[in-house]
Amino acid sequence: MKILIVDDDRINSTILNRLLAREGHAVVIAHDGVTGVALFRKEHPDLVLMDIRMPRMNGYEAAREIKSLVANRFVPIIFLTAVTDEDSLVQCIDAGGDDFLTKPFNRTILQAKIEAMERIRRLHGELRRQKEKVERHQEQLQQEMEVGQHLFSKIVSAGNLLDAPCLKRWTSPMSVFNGDLLVAAYNPAGGLYIMLGDFTGHGLSAAVGAMPLAEIFYEMTAQGFSLSELVEAMNAKLIAVMPTRMFCAACLIEVDFRQKSLLVWNGGLPDVLVADQSGRVVRRLSSNRLPLGVAALTREDRKMEIMEMKPDHRVFLYSDGLIEAPDADGEMFGLDRLMSHFNGQARPDAIFDNILDSLKTFRGDAEQSDDISLLEIDCSRAGEEPPGGGARRSEKSLPPAPWEISFSFHAGTLKNVDPLPTVINAVMSIQAPTGHRERLYTILAELLSNALDHGLLGLDTDMKKTPSGFIEYYNQREERLAAMESGFIRMSLIHEPILDETDGRRIGGAIRIQLQDSGPGFDFNRVQSNLEGNCGHGGRGIALIRSLCSELRYHGAGNQAEAVYRWRIQ
Repeated sequence: MKILIVDDDRINSTILNRLLAREGHAVVIAHDGVTGVALFRKEHPDLVLMDIRMPRMNGYEAAREIKSLVANRFVPIIFLTAVTDEDSLVQCIDAGGDDFLTKPFNRTILQAKIEAMERIRRLHGELRRQKEKVERHQEQLQQEMEVGQHLFSKIVSAGNLLDAPCLKRWTSPMSVFNGDLLVAAYNPAGGLYIMLGDFTGHGLSAAVGAMPLAEIFYEMTAQGFSLSELVEAMNAKLIAVMPTRMFCAACLIEVDFRQKSLLVWNGGLPDVLVADQSGRVVRRLSSNRLPLGVAALTREDRKMEIMEMKPDHRVFLYSDGLIEAPDADGEMFGLDRLMSHFNGQARPDAIFDNILDSLKTFRGDAEQSDDISLLEIDCSRAGEEPPGGGARRSEKSLPPAPWEISFSFHAGTLKNVDPLPTVINAVMSIQAPTGHRERLYTILAELLSNALDHGLLGLDTDMKKTPSGFIEYYNQREERLAAMESGFIRMSLIHEPILDETDGRRIGGAIRIQLQDSGPGFDFNRVQSNLEGNCGHGGRGIALIRSLCSELRYHGAGNQAEAVYRWRIQ
């Protein structure tokens, strides 16, 4: 150890020097306070033996100077003094002294004090190193948290349409990262997909699982995949990447304002509540599936519940953090308090805010124990677009060029795969006319739906004219599709550029869509489908296609359709 002796008594300092050198210490000596401080700056000793009464600067001042130079390092100062009065000793401590020894000093006691200070100095050094290590770790953790927060925000909020007029939502994360995932987006046909997910755990570990699910949700919704396909893809992703103890209770809903229907898949979330104009719950959609990420899904697991959507319906979704929120005494908010708001006494449009006010009053200042989410869907506004219009995918803008593609879907494929996303994405990957994706999607969706539902499965669209028939239609569709053993749908799309008549420039294109199914066909001359029928459950189809296409013809027994869609560069 290097020791600095600051003492104007040269005999005393000489004796100390010999004693300390004999014990193996390196010694530097100063004979006044000013020199002592200067030597301290230069030599960086590990311990200081300080006299009090010295010329130029006394020991108290020198000790204060030295202590101010080593704010982050412990350098013990032992005062060597002939004074023994209480006030002087108190001044030693006030000046930064760590111990004192009265003159004439005892060699054994001096050595014991030096060894004691050395142990304290080493312990202090170890604490300082640990503190610096913790600070570096915290700084790194903070940087990683900021990066994670940025990525989480970008991925989860990208394309999120939670500002859609029909939605009212409230979320309260327990920590920086929200373990509840609440996302919404339009599919190409204008249907609104909504998902509320509640991951096991809280904070970052829960948010890690939310990011891949959000990406799958946005990507597959934009490509026109069905909810059941989203559920299957999300489940497979969680099983592949998440630890076995991690899963996600989730509810996915499709709001189709054209068909006036709600499709619901509930895997592990509390009941979805549907209230009518009286503010009373008229239907509960309970969880009848396992949460996502628990086990591989069967065809039965992917099935949706379908219900008629009436304009006066309000649909409420919430995570279990709502009813399990505790007050200061540990009592939970509970299902009874939640359901008391659906007693028909309050205006339906006030229920959402009443629930939140009730929850906040109940919790008071109690610490939050879980992420909380509440969402309301106002079905009367389901057809309204969000401010600024819906988010759109970036689309390639290529010059019109000739191309042709064809597809053939057989019964085994049609039972398990929705052909529509495959077709629309193939078309958009070749020639993606800006602003025409939704129209093309609608035309292809109607042609394929007619070929499958009516051509191969033999379903009668008149069934959809009543609410009960509407649900029966989709039940029969599921059953007939599962039992289908043969049949096919063939489709070809041929694109030709449209040229300007004056200068020959390519100003757009025409897509000729030819579709054939192996069904018995129908008497297309008797079809009375009209656009007004699109306001009901059924009746859309031929008239809708005809309104979007420049040509629509049926051939043969009615199982061959040919439509031409013309587009211009915008």
